[in-house]
Amino acid sequence: MNEQDDDESLDSQRDSSSFWLGMKMASSMAEVQGILHRFDVPEEEFANRFPSLAKLVQGLPDETAPPA
Repeated sequence: MNEQDDDESLDSQRDSSSFWLGMKMASSMAEVQGILHRFDVPEEEFANRFPSLAKLVQGLPDETAPPA
């Protein structure tokens, strides 16, 4: 089963695309948490339903680097 097809909490294709793009562009776990909150996707559900995205973001730093 495709991860995108299994997503019931993201109502439209636009929301789903925005969710995926946001996760792929996230540079910190703080950003990931913000995206999960904005799309109302619990962290446990994210890991179970989107394993490839969860793996992609697992190595991100907790916070963004402070401005230079």
